[in-house]
Amino acid sequence: MSARVPYLERDQVPPEIQTIFDGLQRASGRVLNFYRLVAHHGASLPAFVQWYPRLREGPLDPRLRELAYVKAAQLNGCRY
Repeated sequence: MSARVPYLERDQVPPEIQTIFDGLQRASGRVLNFYRLVAHHGASLPAFVQWYPRLREGPLDPRLRELAYVKAAQLNGCRY
């Protein structure tokens, strides 16, 4: 199954989003498809990239957080 909205490549996004893609690439060795989709609304990507680490640093036990991710994936029919 492919995305209904195409994944954007680095050369398809404005320079400010390319900078974010570069940072993501350096941090994890790749740019996840999620970020490549969010890049369609460029104003959202910088805010999300700034906010998401705070979500992961919250008080929730890491094992419980992972369980929540898995359950959300199951409920949404994701094939991971």
